[in-house]
Parts: sequence; C-alpha cells; structure tokens
Amino acid sequence: MVHLHDSGYKYLFSHAELVQELLEAFAPPGVSALLDYTTLRLENGNYVTPAMKPRADDLVWSVELQGRRIYLYLLLEFQSTPDDTMPARMLQYVAALYDHLLRSKAVNVAEGLPPVLPIVLYNGDARWRQSSELYDLIRVHPQVLKAFQPRLKFWLLDEGAFPAAELEDMQRVVAAIFRFEHTPDSAAAKQAIRCLAQAIAQSPFKQRIDRVVTRWIKHRLQSKMPGLAVPDAEELTKGMEMLETNIDRWEAQAIARGMEQGMLQGVQQGIQQGEALLLQRQLTRRFGELSAALLAKLSAATPAQLESWGDRVLDATSLDEVFGDTRH
Repeated sequence: MVHLHDSGYKYLFSHAELVQELLEAFAPPGVSALLDYTTLRLENGNYVTPAMKPRADDLVWSVELQGRRIYLYLLLEFQSTPDDTMPARMLQYVAALYDHLLRSKAVNVAEGLPPVLPIVLYNGDARWRQSSELYDLIRVHPQVLKAFQPRLKFWLLDEGAFPAAELEDMQRVVAAIFRFEHTPDSAAAKQAIRCLAQAIAQSPFKQRIDRVVTRWIKHRLQSKMPGLAVPDAEELTKGMEMLETNIDRWEAQAIARGMEQGMLQGVQQGIQQGEALLLQRQLTRRFGELSAALLAKLSAATPAQLESWGDRVLDATSLDEVFGDTRH
C-alpha cells in the first residue's frame, strides 16, 4: 500500500541534522563514532536500477568515515508486511548507485569503489523476521560454488520492534518520531508528542529542525485523526496544552459519532426484528409452526424481503406462495 509516511519521511531525512540523529542513535555498532557529520552531503537519488525501474523515493547521503567518503543508501520501506526479497532488491539498488557513480564520473574506479551502508527503515506493524543477507536467499549449493555467490547485507531499522520505554530513554528526536508512529491510542500519541517536544527542545539542532519536525507531526496527526484541529508549527513548539485539548475534543466527538451511528443502527435493527417477529406470528397463525429453516430465513431477511412477504401473507394459501416456489 502507499502511505502518507513515504513523502513525510523523505522530507524529514532530507535534512542532515535528522540523518545525523538517526545514525547517532541507530547506526550499526561502532559506525557512528567514526563519521564526520560535518561532511554529510545529500546525493542525487534519481537513477534507474538494472531492472530498468526508476528509484526516486529513497535517499542517498555521503559522509566521510576516517577521511574517506562512503555512501549511505536509506531505503524507506512502508509496506504493511516484511519483504522476503529485500536483500535481492537492495542488491539492485546498490548496483544502480555504483552504476550512477561510475557513469557520472563521481568516483574513479582506479582508486576503488566507495563502501556503501544500505539501511532499510521499515514502518510496518508486523515484525521483520526475514534475513537481511542476500546469501541466505540462495538455495543450498555445492561448496565449490560458494565463492561465486553474491553477498550483500543491509542494516534493518524495524521501528515497531523498539519498546516505547527504550525509545523514550534515548531522548532523541528520531526515536520520538518512531515512537509516535506506533502509538496504539490517543493517550499514547499525546505522550509520544510530549517526548518529541522535549527531544526537540534538548537537541543541539533545535533552531534548524523544530519547524521541520512540527510540520511533519502536523501532517501525520491530520492523517491519523481526520478533522483534528492542529495548531501551527510555531504554536506547537510553545506548548502542548492546545494540541492535547484538541485531541481530547476530537476523540470525544469521534466517540459521540460512533455512539450516534450505533444508536441509529440499533433502532433500524430493532424495527427490522419487530417486522420479522410480526410476520412470524402471522405465518404461524395461518399455516402452523414454522420450520427452523424458515425461522432462520426470516431472521436473515432484508427489510425489502420482509415487506414483500408481508404483502403476500394476506392472500396466500400456502407458504410456497409467500416465499416463492421453494419451501424450506
């Protein structure tokens, strides 16, 4: 499915400060300390894979690691379930990235191709249990062929796998975003937004990311809670009181709408059940006890069917004439 997350996350992680936040908190062990974040550079991510499919939705950043530039391939995965074929897909994407770098002469092959760190940011509700390594997808083969099989492994960030308490303890903007994305109800959403506001306030990048993140949270809240009145970005950063009041009001209105709809449905069902019971009594008085099949048919009937049968019962001489040619 296509989610509103896609463009929203691309918007977030098009900012170097949030990419730095992501890597500092969630990069593979030992990697973050070696990166020079002042050299982060957003690269052109619009290119075609070997399968002739354009890749414009993912993000590619480069950064220096111990004085040498490496590439970060950030794949934003918003399927509802994990993808068994992801390692093979990632192989295509990394190959397309290398092809782009070579064709554009961004690298000199004589000096060696730059390393790539593939990262899959997965937002689905089902937990990711599949392997992140391409070699695991290849069926058992003779040992003599082992050296010729492709190898690639991506770093998986399964947002929903992190406990809420762990994300809160990190006191990171990106961690609070992950937490908000997987809140089960409005109370948890309000708590996640509080944590997000605190993380922004404590971030060394506050002046550069507060407007970016608050625009995103406004977009996401309106998609999660249609019709919710969300304060402007400036008001969001000043305090949570107005937003929490609006969320409580939205929830109360949603409950009221649900109760009203339920009451209307209940009244309609009551009228329909009354009509079925009246028709049952009329049929029984005219034709004797009804079979279980006929009682079930009356119970499952639509209002139109009950009306039609009710008209027929006045003049019918048999149950067949009431219900048609087939007697149950």
